[in-house]
Amino acid sequence: FLLDGIRNRQEVRVADAMRAVLPGAEGFCGCRLCVEDVFALALNALPAHYVQSGSFLVRAADPGEDAVRQVVGEALERVRGRPNHP
Repeated sequence: FLLDGIRNRQEVRVADAMRAVLPGAEGFCGCRLCVEDVFALALNALPAHYVQSGSFLVRAADPGEDAVRQVVGEALERVRGRPNHP
């Protein structure tokens, strides 16, 4: 089976929100591990929306962009408060 065309649509939305939120985040170390932790925490907080490449997207059920940014902000606060490194 070839399933590499299946993606969680929220990945792109979270990455876009992170690009907007993280550069201005004071006290956030921004290392690879912390960035990946924010990404994973935010994705786990959102409902998964898997699509296949070239499929029709129904966007009505997706959380709005403000909600995605809020989830990213909450994940950022968690990681900033308890990073996975010294």
